[in-house]
Order: sequence, then structure tokens, then C-alpha cells
Amino acid sequence: MKKFMTTLLVVTLSISSLFANNSKNRNNVDERVEKSFKKTFASAQQESWSRVNNLNKVQFNLNGQVLFAYLDDEGTLVGVYRNILSTQLPISLMTEIKEEYSDYWISTLFEVANEGTTTYYITLENAGQQLVLKSENSSSWSVFSRTKK
Repeated sequence: MKKFMTTLLVVTLSISSLFANNSKNRNNVDERVEKSFKKTFASAQQESWSRVNNLNKVQFNLNGQVLFAYLDDEGTLVGVYRNILSTQLPISLMTEIKEEYSDYWISTLFEVANEGTTTYYITLENAGQQLVLKSENSSSWSVFSRTKK
């Protein structure tokens, strides 16, 4: 029995050391990716990591807002997005939506920031179709996609 317990202890320690030497943390995220994230978003809270299309995605809270960041495997920040309210749009974009798309409702609206630029995406719907508009210059919308219902 003593020999069995010793063997079990050695196997357990060996497996533990394999996991300890792995460069992944408890979230299965490479340490350099997590360090890069922490450097950029030092006060982030409630991190939740996942993998999306060969990128590391982290959902987190920062200053009372839920944000999503995408980082490559080297820890380079690819982009950050957040859901926003229509009242958070630049005035010109909000005005254009009210004037040109008054017969639609907003189903999603989010802001993407990467490499110093901010892009807005809005999904508008009515009984017959769904439109996704995009604004890269914060002054006007362009149709990104159009789907008939």
C-alpha cells in the first residue's frame, strides 16, 4: 500500500509540474498575451478569456463598461469593441440615422477601436430587411450589408 501511495504521489507531482511549466495560465491564455493585456488595461476587472478565429478574446469591465479586446498570439492588440447607445454616437451619425432610417429600429450598435481609428457599426431592421451600416470617418454611414427577411 505504501508503494502504491508513493507511486501515486510521484505521478501527481509529475503531472502538476507539466502544467506548471506550461506557458499557459489558468485561463489557458499564453502568459505574454495576458501580460500585454494587463499592461494596456491595468485596471480591468472580471476578465473572461476565449479563443475566436485564431485570436485571444477577452471580455472585461473597465470603468463600469463591458469591453471586448482581441489580441494575437504575440500579445499585440488587434482591436477593442464595446456596445454603445445611439446617444453615444457622434451627432452627425445620430442625425443621419434619425433622418434617413426613421422607419427602422436599432438592433445592435457597437464601436470598434484599433490603430487609432474608431469605426461604428449599426444594425437596423424593419419588417422587410436588415441593414448593417458602417462609419469609418464618423461623418457618414455606408451600407456594409443588406439582408431581406
